[in-house]
Amino acid sequence: MKRLEIEPTVNSAHILLDAEKSVFLIEGKSFPEDSKNFFHPILEWLKEYKLQKPASFDLKINLFYLSSSSIISVKQILIILMDYQTAGTNVTVSWYYDEDDDDIKKTGEDYMKITNLQFIFKENP
Repeated sequence: MKRLEIEPTVNSAHILLDAEKSVFLIEGKSFPEDSKNFFHPILEWLKEYKLQKPASFDLKINLFYLSSSSIISVKQILIILMDYQTAGTNVTVSWYYDEDDDDIKKTGEDYMKITNLQFIFKENP
């Protein structure tokens, strides 16, 4: 499976999806001009990788800002991960937040309630 890496910009997150190294990461800030277009290759990669029926998948999300359209796109990612879980993959979402950022932590908690995925909340050092 080909590695997908999208370098961060002033308004978009760093994305790294590397099946060979089992590194799945979304970090930074996410308010791209066109969220649908930005997240499209990520959604497609995840759909393709699901066909390989991985035993486990740990997505690390460390975002310190999400636009409303990015919130929807991240939810779409998590919906795909629900499909992974239904297919037998052990899915974990490691959700990082800053100590004083209750909004980001609450966003992760909301996602956890909506998806019933296993979330691990970690405070950034």
